[in-house]
Amino acid sequence: MVLACADNQLRLSRLRALFPTGYHRGACRIAGINYAFMRDTNIWLTYESIPAIEAEHKVDELGFLQDFEKWNERFTHWVVRNWNLPEGLTERHWKIIRYLRDFYCDTRNIPSVYEACRSNNITLDELGELFPEGYRRGACRAAGLPFLT
Repeated sequence: MVLACADNQLRLSRLRALFPTGYHRGACRIAGINYAFMRDTNIWLTYESIPAIEAEHKVDELGFLQDFEKWNERFTHWVVRNWNLPEGLTERHWKIIRYLRDFYCDTRNIPSVYEACRSNNITLDELGELFPEGYRRGACRAAGLPFLT
């Protein structure tokens, strides 16, 4: 991002305004550049995050855990590190994460967002507040569920 800003004489705040979904999901996606290519060709892009977690957990190019059985709480803390949660992970977060893990362990399926909300007695808006990255990329990823089942 720093190089993209420097090359285009943009401040980071302007880049964020142009691509509100983020650098990777916005600018790179529009340009047709996928994350795997960026990771393989630009070590500075991921030098702080990917190698540290890959040493302990194998993740795919989207950051989803490849082996459900290898999950631990440290992985969840790694996933949520940039979510700016004022109170950090609360018991409400852990309740949903445990529910998702138990459901997947029992059925080898991921519950729908509606099932997860109904079972945990929360609304979609409350779930969105707890997991700002969304249901799949937030809650399910933090719970160590695979991207696709």
